Order: sequence, then structure tokens, then C-alpha cells
Amino acid sequence: MQRLTVQRQAILDLINASNRHWDADEVARALVDAGAPIGIATVYRGLAALESFGLIDSIQLADKKRYERADKAHHDHMICTNCGHIEEFSHDTIETLQQAAAAKKGFKLTGHQLVMFGFCKKCTQGLDA
Repeated sequence: MQRLTVQRQAILDLINASNRHWDADEVARALVDAGAPIGIATVYRGLAALESFGLIDSIQLADKKRYERADKAHHDHMICTNCGHIEEFSHDTIETLQQAAAAKKGFKLTGHQLVMFGFCKKCTQGLDA
């Protein structure tokens, strides 16, 4: 494993201190706001390294990658296409069906990400108005 530089540690500390789903720009802004100026290229490299070390997880959205703490239990995501809100969820039946689908195809499942897109409760209420 490569060493954990001061910049990588700052990124890791920021992500681990919250339940947010961070993109690289948000990480860079938050670190600058906290008095730890860091270039965006360094942030991208740091996020990639931290993910490769297994210290953070990511989900790929249509527009960009988002990063979160790696110490959470497995969960999936619902993304509001109107406001960008990300809701985490888990559902035993969905997990069972994914395992069954993989087994039926003879596929050895080593992990998965389920991302659903739609409108969050707040935005749905706004649409109904």
C-alpha cells in the first residue's frame, strides 16, 4: 500500500466525518474552506488512491463519481434526478433476487451496486402541487 500523505489523510478525515456522498469538487471546496488548500488534481488522485486502498467507496452517477465512507454496511442508493438528493436503502428481497439471478447465470457475484433514479419525496410533493 502506498503511504497515506497529509493530503490523502485530510480527504479521508473529511469523508469519514460525515454520512455524505462527496464529489471531488465538494471535497476540494470543503478542504479549502477548512484552511487546507488542495488542488483539484491532488483531490482526484487522492480519492482514487483511497478507493484503491479500500478506505472509501464510490458510486458512479451519470455526471460524476461520488465517494462515501467504506465502513458502512452494504446498501444501495436512490438518486433524485431533480435535486440530486441521495437516499441510502437496503432490502433483503432485492439482495436475495440479485444472488439468485447471478446463480442462475453461473455468475460468481463478488459485489454489486444498485442505483435507482427518480424523484425524492420532497420533489415528488412539488410535482403534485
